Amino acid sequence: MDDLPGRLRFVSPDWIWYAVRMRQAMILSFLLVCSCPLGADESSLSAEPEIAFLTPLGGQRGTTRRVEIRGRTLTEANAVVFETRGITARIEKVEAVTDPVAEKNAQKKQERDIRVVADVDIAATVKPGNHWFRVVTPRGVTNRMLFRVTVDPVIQESETPHTTPDRAQPIVAPVVVNGSIGTAGEVDFYRFEVTKPCELTFEVRPSHAALARRFRPELGVFEKRASFFDPDRLARLAFADVKAARGEKVTMNTDPREREGSRIALNCRVPAPGRYFVRVGSLRGIAAPDYVYQLRMAPAEHPDLVEIERDDWKERSFTRKLAAGRLQDLWARSVRRSISTASTDRSADRDAPGKDEPGPDRIAARLPDPALVTEEVGETEPNGETREALAVSVPGIAYGEIAEPGDVDVFKFTVSDGQKLAFEVETPRATVPEFNPVIEVVDASGGERLSSLQRTEKYSSVTTPHLIAVSAKVIGTFEKGGDFYVRVRDLTLRNGAPSFAYRVLIRSQIPHVGNTALETRTRGPEDARVDPLRVNLIAGQARKITLLLDHEEGFFTTSNQIAVSFDGLPEGVELLAGSSLYQGPTPFTENKIVNRDHHLPVTEKVAAVLHASEDAPTTTLPVWITVSARPVVDGIPAARLTVERIPLMVLPLAVEAPRKPAREKSF
Repeated sequence: MDDLPGRLRFVSPDWIWYAVRMRQAMILSFLLVCSCPLGADESSLSAEPEIAFLTPLGGQRGTTRRVEIRGRTLTEANAVVFETRGITARIEKVEAVTDPVAEKNAQKKQERDIRVVADVDIAATVKPGNHWFRVVTPRGVTNRMLFRVTVDPVIQESETPHTTPDRAQPIVAPVVVNGSIGTAGEVDFYRFEVTKPCELTFEVRPSHAALARRFRPELGVFEKRASFFDPDRLARLAFADVKAARGEKVTMNTDPREREGSRIALNCRVPAPGRYFVRVGSLRGIAAPDYVYQLRMAPAEHPDLVEIERDDWKERSFTRKLAAGRLQDLWARSVRRSISTASTDRSADRDAPGKDEPGPDRIAARLPDPALVTEEVGETEPNGETREALAVSVPGIAYGEIAEPGDVDVFKFTVSDGQKLAFEVETPRATVPEFNPVIEVVDASGGERLSSLQRTEKYSSVTTPHLIAVSAKVIGTFEKGGDFYVRVRDLTLRNGAPSFAYRVLIRSQIPHVGNTALETRTRGPEDARVDPLRVNLIAGQARKITLLLDHEEGFFTTSNQIAVSFDGLPEGVELLAGSSLYQGPTPFTENKIVNRDHHLPVTEKVAAVLHASEDAPTTTLPVWITVSARPVVDGIPAARLTVERIPLMVLPLAVEAPRKPAREKSF
């Protein structure tokens, strides 16, 4: 009706109704918001129970230790369960925390911290090391936390302040002390006496929860040396905090030993009989209630703590073992097709899709039998030049030490035309960030063919690629055969020490399933700093679980698949098919990695959905389910590979976390 004169326009009755309804909706929404109580924000409510920290960190096997577990939504905690047999716990009391931090949270209408006090019984047969535990509540099972079992006697830090040498707490080696740094600027002094010169080992381990809160401990050993101005003056014999200062980066690594690299340790030579002091503090004087630690003091010849070895597969870690059976371990994560079963007539599939992709039978025809790696070649100085290189066969292991700054070791190997090789590096003693081994593969003229330096062209205006990391494995194809050389050195050439030992495995590529991981975390109000690895499933609802599966060394083909299974599901819970996404060697990042196919695998993300029926029986204790991955090559399944064991609880609908009031829709 634009031809009507002036400003007169035709208004539809539908638009009048729409405007009235919009005005009513705005008024109703305003009333609903005003009627909501303060603090009803969903972000301030814990959808699932959560452990924040534990104190003390552990105890001696064969004893009972009282512990305090703090967290949120633990008001109705009814059990503490350990993943290790031989460790049990009895809850003594559950109460709200009334310290200043809790009071401050209460003023902000946030949920109060809850304290769970329990007695932990440790059997004498339990292996020393870290053991996982969780708390069970009617709202579900919590995230997991570490409890440390030791062989040495364990004592508790004195409640009496011992922040000065004259108030130092006495200790006798061997001993493990459970302590904490709870006040800003606090330092804890311990004193010990020796009757003769000796060498002692000192070690401080913070909790993983404290590491996440930026707790970086420092450790020092002192003796009293009086002076004219100060008769109580202390002289430092040994000090360590370098590893702790780097701990923030080290804890991000997926390797268990490198993740534990935040601990600080030192050996100290006590020169004469007398009284000495140990001081534990925090870098920059930072403190918090959850800054808890364990101090260990023992004679140097005393057996070190034996860590529990997990069965996790470590594809690209500097600390995984490169032993004689490495090839057999790799083939156990795939399916080997014998050459006799390989089809020689390719006329039928000559025009089929993916005809240029090497099938599993074609790959097997070019690979050696999965025998033991029998040859190991050690370096003999001098071997820094190609003319001095020692020959190593394929497959074979070359080993040696970067014993001094500038040291470079060179080894020679021979390949055939089109051969695909993999180079793996192990650091048996010192590892990153102290020792960063670099391997470079060069031809007879010195031209570089492969390098373990992972680089990125970060800035378009700079021609030199920027270093991202040093890889523990690098793969490549040699189009033309001949003699090649592998050079081993430290990253900077300015570092070197007898502890900088290495082992380099040179072998043919083996298509296999690499690292596997499981994620149960979802976007929501639960703790997003760590993956809790748990499933609290409300009856009638579903929960997504994501698996990350790496395809290594050519396993990613159209004929190869990875089957996923969930075993041990309780009654009323079913597994529904999810979706799958393949992520190539290029990660989702703005940085382009140079020669990315030499360093990175193809990662498959599989989403599975667990659904509990409305009449599914509820569980009072978690049920442990096993998530497995099974390689399938050309229709032939391999053995199952355990990805993770996680606890699952089926909960009634009444335990669902409160939500914001739903706003009325206008139309």
